[in-house]
Amino acid sequence: MRTLFIVNPAAGHGRAGGRWEKARALAQRIYPDLELVRTEKPGHGRELARAATVDGVELIVAVGGDGTLGEVVDGYLAVPEHVRRNTVLSTYPAGSGCDFAGHMGVPRDPEAWARYLEAGGRRRLDAGRATFRAADGSPRSRHFLNVAALGLPGDVALAVAARGKLLGGTLTYLLEGVLSVLSAKAKLMRFTIDGVEEAAASYHLVAAANTSTFGGGMKLAPLADAEDGLLDLLTIADLPRLELMGLLPRAYSGGHAGRPGVVLRRARRIEIHSEDALPLNIDGDADGTSPVVIEALPKAIAFRI
Repeated sequence: MRTLFIVNPAAGHGRAGGRWEKARALAQRIYPDLELVRTEKPGHGRELARAATVDGVELIVAVGGDGTLGEVVDGYLAVPEHVRRNTVLSTYPAGSGCDFAGHMGVPRDPEAWARYLEAGGRRRLDAGRATFRAADGSPRSRHFLNVAALGLPGDVALAVAARGKLLGGTLTYLLEGVLSVLSAKAKLMRFTIDGVEEAAASYHLVAAANTSTFGGGMKLAPLADAEDGLLDLLTIADLPRLELMGLLPRAYSGGHAGRPGVVLRRARRIEIHSEDALPLNIDGDADGTSPVVIEALPKAIAFRI
């Protein structure tokens, strides 16, 4: 099997490369002729994955965090289905967040991961696609594995992009979440969900989740299933800041679900329009603004897991 490992040495505050070296020898026992390439800039993983898929590489392994895996997924899904049908994706979680790996049970320990990779079978996983407004005003699409969100998550993504993850994934997202809540103002939005238009309302948070966790371990959508063909849509209405702050710690256990102002439901296609151009958070990255259309892509990815 022709195998390519795409390694992001900058992931996890630059520690991804070191974590990977511990696993590399184990991986080479399984795939003696594995190929390895390191990303050199943001978006490079997308380019590498797309080229490898077109070239017929049979297994592409993303080494890094959710951002690295997200780029690899986006590059893979940019290739027509009939071309990518023989390519399978996988991941070694070496970044600071790794919410996808946590959701799917992919171990960080190198020896446990190697056993997992060797024994893993092929599963068809869902993905999501967000179509939004790019910085230059043009329409753009991006695929994701975990969550596409706006409101407070968009504000957090901008803050993390500006200040980095100096405290690691979980603590950084928690701190930026607290700071965002302290200055939070709900935004007027209008949804069309699976073709049904809803009345405009104000929300602090809107998230379309393919998997359960986000932001270094927040269980935004506790029951999300990456194999059900649907996205879990979470909305948090215009609540007083004290109530909003109380939801933040509950989100790490999923205890926010069912609280006043918090609604969870499932959908295939979500259109979101807003008076302001709201920043998007796509798998932890700040990327583009509303208006946005978010769609489920059932069974879009062949994953070794």
